[in-house]
Amino acid sequence: MTCPACQHPRVRLIDGTETCSWSEAWRAETEARMVCKMRSLAERRDYLEYAKRKRGERSYAALRDLVARVWKTRPAGGGT
Repeated sequence: MTCPACQHPRVRLIDGTETCSWSEAWRAETEARMVCKMRSLAERRDYLEYAKRKRGERSYAALRDLVARVWKTRPAGGGT
């Protein structure tokens, strides 16, 4: 399926909504998924702290919250 407005593929977010694969929501979710796939808690914390320094508190909080939501949807046994 493609995005009616732009012809890019459609994707499903963790909350079940469907969006364009070029949307900000999808970009943010793929970043959160990448953070969840990091090998260690220290790596994840370092990345979030880097995002906080570069983007500010509001952006950091949004990313942190999205990472937490993605983390909760991981299948048992790891992986995202």
